[in-house]
Amino acid sequence: MDYVMVPVPEDLVVDVMQHVARLVAQASAVAWDEDAAASFFDSVDESERSLLAIVARHVVADKDLSEEDAATSLELPVREVRSIVRDLAETAKTENRRPIVALREVTTVLRNGRSVERRLLVMDSQIARAIRAHGRRSSAGPGAEAVSEPSAALPE
Repeated sequence: MDYVMVPVPEDLVVDVMQHVARLVAQASAVAWDEDAAASFFDSVDESERSLLAIVARHVVADKDLSEEDAATSLELPVREVRSIVRDLAETAKTENRRPIVALREVTTVLRNGRSVERRLLVMDSQIARAIRAHGRRSSAGPGAEAVSEPSAALPE
């Protein structure tokens, strides 16, 4: 393994080392697969499972889901939704995996020309499909056939 010496000001050595450690940890994170996502879905509590299901449903339907919309659907405050996202990320991190759901900030231009920052909940589309399929199998009960999903329309 080759090494490169990089000069770093003495007062920034600790910060640089922490940054390097974070980069190494991110690079070593394992990607999600269907079985891991299903197992993760089963291992989390009900509020986390509900959030995963809502995000997965919107991702599969190719619809944006803001944290406000998720909070309304779950009948929780936005602050609690953020806490659930953080808890999911921490749980995934303990399993050496990337966050299964994340917040992404986007700028939306309103009709009046004003720009507004929105936070959207995002998930990998393959993982979203796996969670939806697992959720349908789980809700169908043991030995029951999984019901095929209707078109991508979302209930309002």
